[in-house]
Amino acid sequence: MMAKDSSEKAGVAEVASFEKGTSYRNLTALAQAAATDHATTPIQAMRTYWRALLWCLFMCMGALLWGYDSQVGGGLLSVPVFRTDFGYVNGGQPVLAASWQSAFNSASSIGGMFGGLSLGYISDKLGRRGAVAVACVLSIAGILIQFLTPKHVNGMLVAGKLINGFALGMYVSSAGGYCAEVSPLALRGITTAAVNLWIDLGQFMSNGVIRGTGNRSDVYAYRLPFALQWIFPLILLVGLPFAPESPWWLVRKGRHEEAEKVLAQLGGPTVDAKLQAQQIQETIDFEDSYAATATYLDCFRGVNLRRTIVAMMVFVLQQGAGVVFVLGYSTYFFELAGFADDNAFNLGVGVTAIGVVGNLLTFYTVNRFGRRSIFTWGMAACTVILLLIGFIWIDSKNQSAKWTVSAFTIIYNFVYQTSIGPLGYVIFAEVSSAKLRSKTVGIGIWTNSLCAMVANIAIPYLVNPDEANLGGYVGFIFGGLAFAGTIWAWYFIPETKNRTVDELDLLYEKQVSARHFATYKIHDTDARKL
Repeated sequence: MMAKDSSEKAGVAEVASFEKGTSYRNLTALAQAAATDHATTPIQAMRTYWRALLWCLFMCMGALLWGYDSQVGGGLLSVPVFRTDFGYVNGGQPVLAASWQSAFNSASSIGGMFGGLSLGYISDKLGRRGAVAVACVLSIAGILIQFLTPKHVNGMLVAGKLINGFALGMYVSSAGGYCAEVSPLALRGITTAAVNLWIDLGQFMSNGVIRGTGNRSDVYAYRLPFALQWIFPLILLVGLPFAPESPWWLVRKGRHEEAEKVLAQLGGPTVDAKLQAQQIQETIDFEDSYAATATYLDCFRGVNLRRTIVAMMVFVLQQGAGVVFVLGYSTYFFELAGFADDNAFNLGVGVTAIGVVGNLLTFYTVNRFGRRSIFTWGMAACTVILLLIGFIWIDSKNQSAKWTVSAFTIIYNFVYQTSIGPLGYVIFAEVSSAKLRSKTVGIGIWTNSLCAMVANIAIPYLVNPDEANLGGYVGFIFGGLAFAGTIWAWYFIPETKNRTVDELDLLYEKQVSARHFATYKIHDTDARKL
């Protein structure tokens, strides 16, 4: 970063010990903007940056399709006509072979892996809006292929899922990155957590659609759930021309005047758009002073390796905590437990509805209690619930035990959606450096998709009655993994609450322990490095 005179250094030193109510005089652009960020409460930020909040919610809409797709796979397995048209009859009952179940559910994950990785290149070239537009076009094409798939042409159905999955990976990656770059500090946790809210809403919508169409006896029992996905990429395509581009991307491209206009649009007439643009430029310069390039390899070099590992591990821990087992297969799991079709559908809808409520609570808790504590205690709670499901399943022939397992499934979803579900998307978007954010979030979604693919391949063989037939005993497997994940989270998940981008850069450059991020005081000697 360019050298600063002594007065500027003093200004930065002043903000290093800044507390609400102190003077703003003589602060540099970077320090003054940081001081303003720290002094702004979430309520104040909502009043000033309500446009930014709404646009972030709009750009997160694609994440709804990620949730919808993840749930519709397990939901359609409970639809008899779907199993008949793409499976075979075994003992008088239609069954979809475990191999095709795995292919059907893992295709989206495979596509999502490549979609997430592609975002770094596409987003840097076309901008955040351009990347979402590409995802919309691909999503429409993938949905069309699924809708037109004839009976027993399973390969065509999987191909459609693969293409749509590519778009889904781009949707979720771009949503987290966009929210982290457009939101002020006070709203960053809320808007990035909203990514998971849209995923919850997609799961809820999926279960509701399956509930409404699953009893049909024609092909539209499963074609209608596919077709309804078209609504959202079309809405996004209509709104994208009016959506503001990320000011960070504009500054990085040297388009400073456009960035200032966007910042003024997002915050209204009361914000100092020029000051904020200077803050962005100084942060970029600060990161460039440590590394001039921004490639995928740079994500795994120096301190960025530590940041990338965290962005990846939050999703490894989500999958290790059994989210695919408990949520993605909830409806199918209820039927295997002996519930009638209607009860299984109703329980599936109830599970996702509770999840939506839990995610809404996160909008308060994410700024009240922080990221690290909520994520870690959420992992611990999911561990206990998974082990309880395993123990209760020992008496699975008892109807009361079946209902108890179902109740714990709903409790698990509430815990998950108030903790590791939304907080994973908050942490992975915040923990990356600004210059590598599009690539780091893409790697995070690649990891998420990879782990989901492994889970989707393995779980049918573990749960299905014609395979291992473990049923609720799978809770022991994921309970053990979640326990190990809880220990890892305690040692390595940092607290990013109330830390600006440049402060996080400094904490990582200082190699501060993740457990001390929240309490570490930036002293004068540290501030001068800015």
